[in-house]
Formats: sequence, C-alpha cells, structure tokens
Amino acid sequence: MTTDNSQTILKLRTGQEIILPQRKDLLGGLKFTRRFSHNEVHPYDEVDWTRRDVRIMDWKTGKTIYERLGLEAPAHWDDNAVKITADKYLFGSEPGSLEYEDSFRNIYDRISNTYTVWGWEEGYFATLEDAEIFNEEIKAMLVQQIWAPNSPVWFNIGHWEQWRWGRPDLRESYTGHGNKAYHTKGTKNNLKTFTVQSTYEYPQCSACFLTEVGDSMEDILDHLTTEGRIFASGSGVGINLSTLRSSKEPISGKGRSSGPISFDRGWDRMAGAIKSGGKTRRAARMVLMFSDHPDIFEFINTKNRQEDIAKVILREHNVHVELKQIAETKLVAGTPAEKAAARVILSLPLATRNSFDPHMDALLYGETLSHQNANHSVSLKGDFWQALANNGNTYTRWVTNPAHIEQTFRAQELLEAMAQSIWDNGEPGVHNNDVINLWNPVKSIGTITTSNPCSEYVFLNNTSCNLSSFNAYRFLIKGEDGKPVFDADALTHAARLAMVCADLNVERGGFPIEEIAEGTYKYRTTGIGFANVGGSLMALGVPYDSDEGRWIASQLCSALTAACWTASAEMGAELGSYVEYPASKKDLLAVLRLHNAAQKLASALPSQKDSKTLDDLIENIIANAGGILPEAQGLTASYALHAYLKSFKAPTMMNRERIAPAAKLAEAASDMWAKVIKATAHRNAFVSVMAPTGTISAPLGCYDEGTTSIEPDYTLVKWKQLAGGGSLKMFNRLALEGLRALGYPEDFVNEAALEVAGLDGLISAFQGNMDSVVNQLIVDPCNDQAGPVRLAWRRLLSGTESRSEIQEKVAYISNPANMAVLTADELAVVNGAAHIESIPWLNKKDLPVFDCAATNGNGIRAISPAGHVLMLGALQPFISGACSKTVNMPVSAGVQDIYDSLIMSHELGVKCIAIFRAGSKANAVYVVDTPETRMFKANHVWEQLVNAGSDAIDEIIAEASKPRQRKLPGRRLGQTVKFSVGGQLTGYLTVGVYADGTCGEVFGRLGQVGSFASGMFEAYCKLLSTALQFGVPLKEVVKGFRNYSFEPSGFCRVGDDTEADTCTEIRSCASVVDLIAKILAWLFPESNGYRLRDVFSIPSVSLPGQAPDTTVSVLPPRIITAPAHPATPALPEIPAGKVPEGTMLNGASLCPQCHSLAYVQDGKCKSCRSCGYKDGGCGE
Repeated sequence: MTTDNSQTILKLRTGQEIILPQRKDLLGGLKFTRRFSHNEVHPYDEVDWTRRDVRIMDWKTGKTIYERLGLEAPAHWDDNAVKITADKYLFGSEPGSLEYEDSFRNIYDRISNTYTVWGWEEGYFATLEDAEIFNEEIKAMLVQQIWAPNSPVWFNIGHWEQWRWGRPDLRESYTGHGNKAYHTKGTKNNLKTFTVQSTYEYPQCSACFLTEVGDSMEDILDHLTTEGRIFASGSGVGINLSTLRSSKEPISGKGRSSGPISFDRGWDRMAGAIKSGGKTRRAARMVLMFSDHPDIFEFINTKNRQEDIAKVILREHNVHVELKQIAETKLVAGTPAEKAAARVILSLPLATRNSFDPHMDALLYGETLSHQNANHSVSLKGDFWQALANNGNTYTRWVTNPAHIEQTFRAQELLEAMAQSIWDNGEPGVHNNDVINLWNPVKSIGTITTSNPCSEYVFLNNTSCNLSSFNAYRFLIKGEDGKPVFDADALTHAARLAMVCADLNVERGGFPIEEIAEGTYKYRTTGIGFANVGGSLMALGVPYDSDEGRWIASQLCSALTAACWTASAEMGAELGSYVEYPASKKDLLAVLRLHNAAQKLASALPSQKDSKTLDDLIENIIANAGGILPEAQGLTASYALHAYLKSFKAPTMMNRERIAPAAKLAEAASDMWAKVIKATAHRNAFVSVMAPTGTISAPLGCYDEGTTSIEPDYTLVKWKQLAGGGSLKMFNRLALEGLRALGYPEDFVNEAALEVAGLDGLISAFQGNMDSVVNQLIVDPCNDQAGPVRLAWRRLLSGTESRSEIQEKVAYISNPANMAVLTADELAVVNGAAHIESIPWLNKKDLPVFDCAATNGNGIRAISPAGHVLMLGALQPFISGACSKTVNMPVSAGVQDIYDSLIMSHELGVKCIAIFRAGSKANAVYVVDTPETRMFKANHVWEQLVNAGSDAIDEIIAEASKPRQRKLPGRRLGQTVKFSVGGQLTGYLTVGVYADGTCGEVFGRLGQVGSFASGMFEAYCKLLSTALQFGVPLKEVVKGFRNYSFEPSGFCRVGDDTEADTCTEIRSCASVVDLIAKILAWLFPESNGYRLRDVFSIPSVSLPGQAPDTTVSVLPPRIITAPAHPATPALPEIPAGKVPEGTMLNGASLCPQCHSLAYVQDGKCKSCRSCGYKDGGCGE
C-alpha cells in the first residue's frame, strides 16, 4: 500500500494494484477483520483453478447457442454453475476484444475491486488496510459460493473502473453510451438529482423498482416511458392500479373512464416488446389492485379469461393436430377399430395444422394474449379481513369520490372469486396490506401499497431494492460435539459485508427516473436474504414441514436481519443515517421492538413445557417491550406474536436435539436485537427480504447442490436432456447429507443415491469416481432389504461376473445411445425411482425429511399446502420485507383448499402469498403421468376413442348383415332434448324418426366448449345415424355404448331447467357417450317397441292406421341437485393404497432457449437450470 499527493495505490497480494481515487469525505470509516480470507494466502490461491470449454446447447436443434472456450473457473464449481454464470454475467463476446473476460477472476475483480474503489472514495474505510481486507473478504465469499449480489451488479458494475487495476480502459468508448439515468446526493434540505453522463460510471445496481401513476392521461402516458426505461436497464417494476379511476366512473365532459385494466394492457404489451436489460425477452411486472376498487372483479378474472383462450388452443387444438397425425398413420396401417377412429378424426374440421408453442415468448403467450408479462395480485386491507371475520359486507368505492359506494357484496364472495380464479389459472396472488403496514418502518411518511414482481420487496413507491443472497448451507460447520451447527459469527460477519456493498449501490448507483433516484437515496433500502434454506434443513435431517424446521429457518432469518440492522446502525453512526430517518425514527424503532419481541418469543419456545402459558408469555413480552409497538388497520403487536405462534403445530413439544444446530443463532439474534433497539442511528430504512434467487442461484451453487430461496427442493431428481439423445439427472446431494445426519452408514447412504437417481446418482455421490461406483455395486449392503433398483441390478447379474465384466455392464447401460434397447431392469438401474419412498431399509419416520414440493416417479409424498404457508408464517416476523415463495398444490386440490390457504395466510401474519395448483396453466408441460394430466395428451384421447368404439363396431358389423341404407324421408318427425353434465357441459340431442316411430338419425351439438370437442360429438352422432340407417337395431347401439367412462362425467340433467320438464330417470352418466345411450333408451323404450315415447306431454307418434300409444306414462319430475362447486371439475379419486403411475420426469418444462427439460419455477418466475434462461426481468 502506497500513498502520495496525487494518488493512492492499493497493492494486492496477487500482484494486482488498484489505483484509488481521492477521498471525497473523511467520515471516519469502518474497520474490517478477516473471516473468509486469511493473512497467509489470497482467496484466489486457496482454491484450484481449471480451464473449461463452456457450451450451451439447444437440445431441440443440436446447435450451440453459447460458447466460451478455455474459461478459467474454480475447480470446485459444478459445470452448471460455471455455464450459467458465464453465459449470464461474463462480459464480452469476442475473444481478444478489450472487454472480453476469459476468467472468473475478471468478474470477481469487477465486483470486489469496484466496491473497494467506491468505498474508499466515499469514506467507508478507516484505513487502506481495511480496504484491502474488505476486498479480499468479498472475493472469498464469491469464490467459495457464500454470497452473490443481484444480477444487475454482475451485469453492470466495474466496466468504468476496471482500468484502475490493469484491465483495458473502456471509459472513452463508454462515455455517453447506455440508457439515460439519474443519481441523487445531498441531505434532506439540500438533495440534488442530476443526469449521469454515462450509466457505466453510475451503473444500475438495483434489481427492482416500485412506481406509481396519477389519474390523468398525461401521467398514464408518462408511465409508459417510466416502465420502458426501467425494463431497458434490466429490472422489474411494481405498480398499484388503484390510483386510476374505474371504468364505472365519469370523466370530464362525457362518458366514462376506460379503467385501469385497459391502460395496463398497453403497458403490458410494451413490457413484452422490450428485452429486459438486453438479456431477457420479457420484462417482469407486478400489478396490484385494492379490493375496494370498483373494477376488482374484472381484475381478478383478467388473466383467467386469457388463460381460457390458451387452454382451448393448447389443450384442444394442439391435441387435435396430434390426433390428425396419429389418424393419418392408423388409417393406412391400423386395426379396424383404429381405422374407424381415424376416419372420425380426419372428418373433423381443423382450421390449421400448425400447433402452438406453449412457451411464454412464443406467439400465443408472447404476442397474442394480454397481461402475460405481469403477476397480478389483489391487496386486501384490514377492513376487508374484519368484514370476512364477521361474515359481513365489503364495498367498492369510486377513486374520484371515495364517499360514493359503487357496489356492496359479502367479503366471502370476493375471496371465493379469488380462490376460483387461482384454481383456474394460478392468479391472482394476495397481499395482506394490513400486515404489510403493521411492519411499515416509515408509516408517518406513507402507506405501503406496492411490491416488486416477486412480492418480497414491499416499501414506499419510487424506491428500489438492492438484493443479495447467501447460501445458507455454507454457514453449517461442525460443532464441538462433531455435529453440524450454524456459524452465527460467520453469518453476522458476512451480513455486514453484504450491507456495505448494498449501501454502496445506493451511494454510487444510477437510476432510470429522477423520482426513483431520489426515493432510493432517501431511504437506502437493501434486501439481504438467503438461498438453500430448504436444502440446509434436509442436510440436517430435519423435515421442512415440521416445527423444528420452521424454528431453525426462523432463527436463520432472525439472525440475518438482526445482523443487517446491526451493520446499518454502525454505518449510521459512522457515515450518517438515511435522509428520512428523523421523520420516521419512531416508526422504525416501533418495528424493531416488534422484531425483538418476536425473537424473545422464539427463544422462549424450546423451554416452554405447557402450551397454556404461551398467552401469558406473549402478554409479558409486550408489556416489557421497552416502548411503543406498531399498529395498523386494526392489527397490533399481539396479533403478530400470536400469528407467529400459530405457525407451530405443537411449539412446546419441539425436539431439542433437532433444533440444536440453530441454538447459537438464536442466542446471537437475541443479543443483536437487544442492541439494535437501542441504536441512535440507522443507515437504512429496510434491510432484508427472501428473494427467489433465480439466476444468482448458479454462482451460489444451488442448482446442483441445494434449493433456491426459502423453498424446499422441488424433487430430489431433476432432468436435463443430452445432445444426441438421452438425459442427465441432477441429483440433490444434500439428501445424502441428510441421511448421514440421521445416522445411516456410508454404504447405505450411497445405496440411497442408487435407489433414488440410479447410476447417475451413484456417480454423483462418488463425484465421478467410477471405481467407487463399481465397488458399491459389488458390495450390495442390503441383504433381504434391497430396494427395487438393487433388485433390478441383482437380476442383471448371474453372480459369477468379474469386476471388469461389471464395469462393462455399467458402461453399456449408462450409455445414452443404448437407451432405446435396454430391458426394464436395465432402465430401472439407469433411472432410479426418482424418490426415496421405496427403500425398505429406510426408517419410515425419516421419510418426511426428504419430502419435496412435488411428487416424482410413482412416489406419493409431497409437502402439504399448509406446510408451505406455515413456513411463511414462521419467517415473516424476522424479515423487513416478505418472502417470494410459491405454495404448491397438487392437481387434485379444490377451490376450498385455496380459499382456506388464503385465510390461513392472514391468520399467520403472512404479508404476501402466491398459490399454484398443478395443471392450472395451459402451458404447463405435463411430464408426470396422472389421470388428471393424461386427459390432455393425444395418445390418451386416441386410446379412449378407439376403445369406446371398438366393441360397438364389432357388434355393428355382426348385426349389419345387409348393409343397405334405409334413408329417412325429406320431411320427418323429430324431437330435441337439452342436456347438461356436471353443471358445465351443455348440449342438445335431436332425433329423427321413421314413419313407424323408430329412430333413424341422431344429431347433437355441444355448447361452450372448443371446436374439437364439439366436432368429436357431432361425428359420434353421425356414426350412430349411419349405423341406425344401415339396420343396426337401436337396442344394440344402446347396449354397445352404455357405461363407457371418461370425462366429463357425473351428475347430469336431461330436459329443461324447470322442475316440471326435467327427466327424473337419468341422473348421472359415466361420459357423454354413456349419456346419449341413456337418452336414446329413454326416448325409445323397449316397453314401447323401441318407438318414440310420450315425453313431457308431447303425444307419441301415430302410425298409419294406429291410435297413439299410451302405454308409457310420464313420471313425476324431480329436481336434480347440482354439485356444491359447479365451477370446479370433478377429479377422479385414487383408491386407498394405490400408488398413481408416473413417469421418471418431474414438473420441469422445456426451456424456450435451449429446449432442455430443466425449466422450473423460481418464486413467480421461471428459469432454466441448464442454460439459465429466465422468463422475467426483475433482475434478481
């Protein structure tokens, strides 16, 4: 380290020198110590480095879509982490160009060196030595995959500054380039916002922004520009539409307003047209509306109506296209039944033989449907929840005149509408606005109304969030007794470093509009969080859905947030508090006291013996809080503490040994909170969130070993396709750590890898050591408790094979080129079971440890919806913002399940909740084979069609010995009957009769369904008419088609909707085909000689020379009761004890960029585990 009058040079141990700028302010600065780096060796020299050729393939075309050859990266980084980090974050595309980065050292330097330069210039470091320690600590955290800032930092930081440490000087070429941006400096009475000359000099480092719009055309049009500039800078945006007058309200002059949904349609279109930061096709938006806005019901169903269109196209038209292809093949080389079915299919109308791509960037979702770039959420205020609790009414009010009540309805009606829409299409989400504002640290200044696209950042409008996250698993160390514990000191140390970086983003960052630049500077909001919480619990052998799991997770969040506030207080004392601190100090301290009160409750729970004393405990904590506690919209501190308590099923019965790994965290958190509430300065108004950690999960190592955010693992095994065929499993190795934590011997741990993930899992467990793989296969530790994969392996061997022969067998069956010719046993060994439930030697009480968000293979276990909501409730009191998390529900979940979860979220004090029922989106690619998902697959529809007709065709052929058509006269008698199935499918059946009263033709039409279903029904009726006219007796037609079972089915109604004109003889059906057979038998009964009967007082047919037949009387009508929830399709039940069949794949879909089957949910966004593609641009 050297200093002269002109410049300061920081000499690093790698030989690199950083030319530091002159310090602007000598504020005293911060001292730093080492924790992750060491005096003896530089962080880069503590790890091995390798050169790799990085390629990302489009698995659909086989072409390379990204390539960076000879890239230097830490040897311990998995290929997926290297590949995605390189693709998304390394600068430059042409080797040899000035900006080209060919080593991860370059990107680590860009981040850590830039923060060091900024920190030195702004007075954050006490001495040069502190600057050096800070620099190496940041590098150590990046190299060791401990911490990662949000994506805009990786994208944008350091290009202007890199000349200072010997990289090419890009300043001249970047001057005047980039998007327009703003920066703010100063104090409350002297704030100055200026336009920056280059966004590279003041890079955009924030992940997401909250905006607002005024109720005027000028503001509405200006907002279009605001969002466009935010998207261009690579970030997401949140907005509440409730400030715009509704479509029921007048405008000046004549007429009524278009309403906010209409204007939002235009904003959303633009979001889809802009590449977010030039990286992602679609920008990310959050659109909210208060429940008392007059357009609330339209808003709830806005995306639902669009999704209905998608379902008709993707689930009917696309299936029809596939059926056409099948039919053309079977018409030439099929069985008689298949040829008959093929003729029916080929006779159906089809407007285009082009199928539609289901991906969000394709024609249907990306260009045709509206509102596809935003997550929609309804914000529920305290008066709504009070009305619901009292079974009362709620109201919508004009925006322009709140005294004017537009509509009155029961609160339950609104929540039911929301639950129904969520069941149908996964939206809207819910924001509990009263809970959000109970924790509002600046309540005296404004009410929180908005969030970012993923709902974790909830704060005032015109602010931004500077996110970064830690890999929670990296803080697990061996304790004094050799058992794993969380290192509270390391977490505290790391949180301080992350807070300094996030605060520097505010101090030196650029922002897309003036209002956001000023708002962010005033409050200096940061968002530090975690990834791999679920993976860490599994590694500890603790179930995610358990009181112990929730307590550990809550203490992780409490310690992190307390550490962040501790760092904020230190920076506030040394560098100054945020601008609006004097105006909001009382609010902030009230919220901090509530955090502290929650921590006192959490710390006391493990020692409580009697649940009856818990209420007294809460009252005592509140009484000794040390000052005013927050209140909002009818909620109090007592509500918040009781809500936390409800997150535990049996809080006084927690297993002390299970929660021991977090004991030190709880102690550290308690100490820090006690000090934080006494601090007299705070640098930041908001410090922590639980973000979805989408793309940054790659540099954190969570794609290959762990979970994103606070989520549990989706499944233990994920899949990605290999070029040239086959697939490669990504196995969560933390499951093996969980087995070790539970005390299973090492050979059984490795055996579990074989059972769950097959040979690939075993190879992963041994980190590619094939000798160890073969040893495990030879050892065979299970004896008579072998699992299905081990049993399959035993059947493949004679018992006399040599080691080399076993090696050859392994090489053969694991070769993707041989996949098509493998036997069932060989496939079982290759694939594994994809779950852990079928292992006989595994103790059944340990199964919950490995429960995931979804089932896989033929497994039946998954975390319940309540388990997700309970985790949200346990974490909420220890986070400044909210949690970006999805409450996953199976396809069989009902509307009531969703309704109950929404209520539960408010009871547990959850700020924001998003619920997704499997199958609710048309673009979900079903790779798990269940009865519910099978009905939308062409092969299944074809099979049903062939089976439904094959038996009847055989009988028709036998009966029709003289195939001569008996045509009906041009003028004939007929009868039309209305019918409905399940309260949803409505249709009409018309019969034509010969002069003798027998049936000669059948026509039918379905209403309110797609053209495919209607065409199929009409073709079926045509087939019946043809059979009847060629002499097949009606009795045989009815007999042949009775009792065929497929959806839709259930309760049905025949006749008019009135009581007097409803048939009481037909109450249910197994399918529409079964119903038609029943109707024909009812209209032409055997007792009437199979002639048309007297129906609903219409005279029977009079034959020539005969009197009307009166042998059949009309039975008294009876009302048929509809199902309780007619909008919810009835779902087939799985008999008790029966395991539903499934494929080996999980719930991932095909990536629209690389077409790998690794496109999975990240909070409310989706991202690819193979190439890192993301469907949103929120920047996290």
